[in-house]
Order: sequence, then structure tokens, then C-alpha cells
Amino acid sequence: MKYSCNIIKDLLPLYVDNVCSAESREITEQHLAECPDCRSYYSAMTENGDTFPVLVDQNMEQKKAQSFLAVKRKFRSRQLLAAVVSALALIAAFFLAAILLSSYKKAVVFDDNISVSMVDGSLVERLKGSADVMVSIKRIEAENNGKEYVYLFFCIYDTKWNELVTRKNVFTEKVLCPKDRGADTVDAVYYFTGDTTGMENMSYDELQELISQSVLLWSR
Repeated sequence: MKYSCNIIKDLLPLYVDNVCSAESREITEQHLAECPDCRSYYSAMTENGDTFPVLVDQNMEQKKAQSFLAVKRKFRSRQLLAAVVSALALIAAFFLAAILLSSYKKAVVFDDNISVSMVDGSLVERLKGSADVMVSIKRIEAENNGKEYVYLFFCIYDTKWNELVTRKNVFTEKVLCPKDRGADTVDAVYYFTGDTTGMENMSYDELQELISQSVLLWSR
């Protein structure tokens, strides 16, 4: 169906502002393709010389939009993957640090944080503010002027990890000498963090030297 130039000129303002219907747009574009006068009129309106209106390829625009969304989704996926990898790396580093700190054992320094008492016939040590991992105990028997003496030398070992995570008001206890293993025969208990190698072969006088370097925590 042919439309007059007057009708097309009435539609051109709507066409230029892109507010006309799809049907009106199609009619206008068909008329402009065939009518030089209306094309000139259209060019004057748009101040683009003799430029003919460019038809929008809806399929191409849709493909561009879909491509943009695909890139956006891919970018978000990479961001999520990077966040997950970072979180896993932090968790792995945390556990590695915990393992390393747990493997490093050291003697607990005496600072009024260790005590020894007789509990139900057994000698028991009590440690405050730490979690003893291991306790080394030496039972030494010595003789002086015909009298037998029995000493206990012990040392508590803790880890750096326990030192970091244990609350200061926590107490742990371990039996140094059970009742059925002669706790009642022990004369004194000392806390000693030095080298105990060969201690059992020392003379009474040599033991006194070690005792001077130890902390007496219990005696009969």
C-alpha cells in the first residue's frame, strides 16, 4: 500500500525520536527507500546530509546482548573461583601453621604455674595456663651416711600451638607417681628443665648440684 508524502512527513518526527510503532517504522523506511524528496526532508531533520536511516538488526543486537551476558557470567565465575581458591589457601596455611606449631615441643618455664601435691596417695602435678603434652620423670635413689633418699625430677613439655590457644585459667593434671608404685617412699619432688642424662648414676653430692638448679615443689 502506497502512502502519501504528507503522511510520511507526519510520521518522520516520531520515526526520528524512535517512538513510533514497528508498523509505522516499516512503512516510513519503505517510503524513504523509494522517495528522494522525503529522504531529503529526513536528512534535513536529522542534519546528517543525505545519510539514509540505518535499519537496526534486532537479531544482531540480541546476539550482542547474549554475548555480553555470557562474558559477564564467565567473569563472575572466575571471581567466585578465585575467592574459593583464596579461601582454601588460607585454610591450608592455617592447618600447616597449626601442624608446625604443634610439632615444636619445648619445656614449660616455671613461673608459679606448676604445683605438686599428694592426692589419694599418688603424687600429682598440676599445670596452669597450658596443656602439657608430655612429662618426663626421673626417679632417683641416692644414699648418704647410710640413709636412702628417693627423689623425683620431672619436666613438662608443651607446644607453641597449645601456648597460643590455651586459656590462662585452664588447669591440667598428671600423675607423677601412683600410690601403688611407691609414692609414699618419695622424699622430694623437683622441677628440672636441664639435661637428665646419666642422672641415675650420679653420686649424692652430684645430685645436690642438680637440686640447686631445680625448683622444689613437694617434700615429705
